[in-house]
Amino acid sequence: MSNKQKIVVWVVLTAIVFSLFWWLCRLAMPEISLPFAIGITTIVVGGLFSGYHAFKIWFKELEQRHNTLVVILACGMLVSFVGIGILVNKMIAKTEFMEFSFTVLLLFFLNFCIGALVGLVRNRMKRRIETARRELAHSKSELQLLQSQLSPHFLFNTLNNVYGLSITNHEKVPALLLKLSELLRYTVYDAKELFVQLAHEVEYLKNYIDFEKIRLGNRLNLKLNFDGIRHESFEIPPMLLIIFVENAFKHSRETRGEQIMIDIALSNTEDEVVFSIKNSCFKMATDALPQEKHSGFGLESARKRLNLLYENRYTLTIKESENEYTVNLKLKR
Repeated sequence: MSNKQKIVVWVVLTAIVFSLFWWLCRLAMPEISLPFAIGITTIVVGGLFSGYHAFKIWFKELEQRHNTLVVILACGMLVSFVGIGILVNKMIAKTEFMEFSFTVLLLFFLNFCIGALVGLVRNRMKRRIETARRELAHSKSELQLLQSQLSPHFLFNTLNNVYGLSITNHEKVPALLLKLSELLRYTVYDAKELFVQLAHEVEYLKNYIDFEKIRLGNRLNLKLNFDGIRHESFEIPPMLLIIFVENAFKHSRETRGEQIMIDIALSNTEDEVVFSIKNSCFKMATDALPQEKHSGFGLESARKRLNLLYENRYTLTIKESENEYTVNLKLKR
């Protein structure tokens, strides 16, 4: 809040307090309504102002003892209420200078405590908002880093596939490069956003699947079921599903049979997306597997993004058997 806004708040508060007491006094004691309203307004607003700014100067060191400070201020307010009530009752019967003075002091102290309490609550809320903003900025920067790492990772794997085919089956390379350009267009432009429409992600998946169809040819036994998509405007993180699809094609190459089996299903409602993918594979002994430096990066990245964007709103199950690998993912708004 700027200084001008703070001044406006205090002016408006002063006007409200003055108007209220002036109106009340006119009903009971019209002959002294103006000086009474001015005096009470000075005490009330002065107490609030003093307490609010005293918190900033004196009590900030005690803010770590938040509960203690709240109890002290609450007790001060309670004592002030009781004291004012007792003194006002005595003043009604007979007004004396000492009783009147103590009433004024207690009224001031009451508003001092209220002002300090308001300052405490406001400062706590301000700190919580700042902490939430820092956490949000950190999460956003982490997400952007993960997404920026995905594109080179995907490009690296895809170019490796193209390179392998350029040696063994070079006539397929031109068609593969054409599909690769369509894939890269998505990763360069659309994948910069935190969320994209499901329709765009599906189109990207189809382009990648077409890429793999060209590469694998008749070896691929593919089942696609996107008929359950009812709301194409549903938004999901870009390049999230492709990680599981690419992983399925990558590991299905290790299958012993001539046919590579991959089954992909995607559906959604207004509130959730359900994705499943199953592929054939051959589970080798861990000692026999060559250790790749960046193996598992895609799945690890997917889990991190899901935790950041869908905490407690997603389920991811991965099952692996001797000849089958299955992934089930459910996302909720």
